[in-house]
Amino acid sequence: MFDGYNILSLPWLDCAQKYLCSNVEVKSVRQGSLPLKSYVQIGLRHSVHDRLCDASSQANDLSRFTARKLFLSLEVGVQRYPFFGALLLLSLGIASCSKSEDSAKASGPPPSQVQVQTLRNETLQDSIEYIGTLQAENTVQLVPQIQGRIGQILVQPGTRVDKGDPIFILNPDDTLSQVKSAQSTIGVNLAARNTAAKQLQASKSALASAQAQYELARVNNIRYQQLYREGAIGAATADQYATTEKTALATVRQNQDEVSAQQAAVDQADATVSKSQSDLDTAQVSLDYKRVVAPISGSVGNITLKPGDYVTAGQTLTTINQNGSFDLQIPVPLSKAGQVRTGLTVELFDPNSGKQIGTGKLYFVASQTSAADQSILTRARFANDGNKLRDAQYVRARVIWSSKPGVVVPTTAVTPIGGQNFVFVAEEKTDDKGKTQTVAQQLPVTLGNIQGQSYQVLKGLKPGDRVIVSGVAKLRDGVPVAPQTGGAVGGAPTKPAS
Repeated sequence: MFDGYNILSLPWLDCAQKYLCSNVEVKSVRQGSLPLKSYVQIGLRHSVHDRLCDASSQANDLSRFTARKLFLSLEVGVQRYPFFGALLLLSLGIASCSKSEDSAKASGPPPSQVQVQTLRNETLQDSIEYIGTLQAENTVQLVPQIQGRIGQILVQPGTRVDKGDPIFILNPDDTLSQVKSAQSTIGVNLAARNTAAKQLQASKSALASAQAQYELARVNNIRYQQLYREGAIGAATADQYATTEKTALATVRQNQDEVSAQQAAVDQADATVSKSQSDLDTAQVSLDYKRVVAPISGSVGNITLKPGDYVTAGQTLTTINQNGSFDLQIPVPLSKAGQVRTGLTVELFDPNSGKQIGTGKLYFVASQTSAADQSILTRARFANDGNKLRDAQYVRARVIWSSKPGVVVPTTAVTPIGGQNFVFVAEEKTDDKGKTQTVAQQLPVTLGNIQGQSYQVLKGLKPGDRVIVSGVAKLRDGVPVAPQTGGAVGGAPTKPAS
C-alpha cells in the first residue's frame, strides 16, 4: 500500500494516527512490498513526527521550523546510512509506543453503562409442556322432540340459563286445538262417571234397605211358622209370612243386580275418563315439545337459526355448556410413568401471548398405555375463575413434576463461549492505592431448563449476585462498569418453559 510513497508530500503535523506500532504499518511491513530503506524512512518519519509533535505543540513558529529542518536532515542521513536509520527508528519507535501505552493507561476508558439485576431465591420447576384443547365439564346439544316452525327465540348466544328455562318456542299449529279438544272430552267423561257413581250409590242404598227388610221378613216367618206348628195360628197367617219373606228376598236379589249394573257403568266411565286423560296428556306433551327448554344449567352456545325456520325432530338448534370448569386431556410419555400421579399441578398458558390463564391438577391417570403412541392418558381439571376459559379453546399446558429452591438468570445475560456458558457479575474491587471501583467479573455457569424468560441456574451463581443483563457482548473480564439497577430476578414466570 506504500508503493510510490513520497515522504515529503505529507503535511508536517500529520502525526496523530500513523505510528510504527500501529496495525497499518505492521501490516505493510509484513506484506514485504517495500525495500528496507523505504520502511526505515516511513517508520523514522512517523516516530520522529510523534516525538516532535509533542514538542511542537508548545513551541513557537521558529521552533517548529527548526524541528522540521532537523527531521529533513535525519531523513537524508537515513537515505545514505540505512543501518543507522534502523537503529534510530527502533529506539524512537519503542519510546513512542511506550509513551502511548502509558498515556492510555493513565487516562483509561470510561466505565461502561450497564444494567444489573440482583438474583433472589426462586422456585425451580421440573416440567414438560403440552398442547391441547379444553373441553367443557358438560356440554349438551339442544334438539326439539317434535317438528315445527320456530316462533320465538327467547335468549341470545352466551346467555346464562338455568335448567328448564325455555330457549325456543315452536308455533303450536293444531297441537293447541288438540289439547283443548282433549280437555273438553275429559270433562264430559268425568261428568258421566260422576253420574254413574251417584246411581251406583243409590242402588247400594236400596240394596241395603232390601236386605234389612228381607232379614226382618225371614225372622218373622221363622217365628210364625213355629206358632203354626204349635197350632197357635192358622195356615193362612203362616203362608202370609212365608210369602213376605220370599218377596223380600226377590227384592234383595233385584237390588244386587242393580248394584252390579251400576258398578259396571262406573267402571266403564272410569275407563273412558282414563282414555280421555291419556289423550290429553299426549296432546299436552306435543304442546310442551313446542317449548324447547334447557336440559341443564349453563351458557347458551351459538344460534344460527331465526324465527320462521322449520326444524325437524332431533335437529341441533344450539348447545348448552357448563363452563364452571374445564377438562384437558394430556398424553404423558411412557418415560414419565414413574412420576405421573393424580394431584400434580398443571399450568395453562395462552399460546399467543404466553400469559398464564389458569391452574389445575391432574385428577385422572389411565391404568393402560395407549398402543398407538405409547403414552399414558391423563386428565386435568381447571376452575374457570374470572371466566377466562372457553370450550374448545387451544392452550399450552405445563405439567410440573417437581420443584426445588434455586435462582434463575435472564437469558439476555448468558454468553456461550466454546460450549461453556458465562455471565458477567458486577463486583467491587480495590486496587493497590485503595481505590474501589465496580468491575465486570466473568463467571462460568451451569444452566438448566428455561423458566419463563430466564434460565435455571444449577451452578455458578447464588442469591444476591448482581448480574449484568445489558451490553454483555462488549464486556471483558475486569473492565470497569457503571451499574444501573434493573430490579431483582425471580418471581413467577411470565410464560411457560419450552
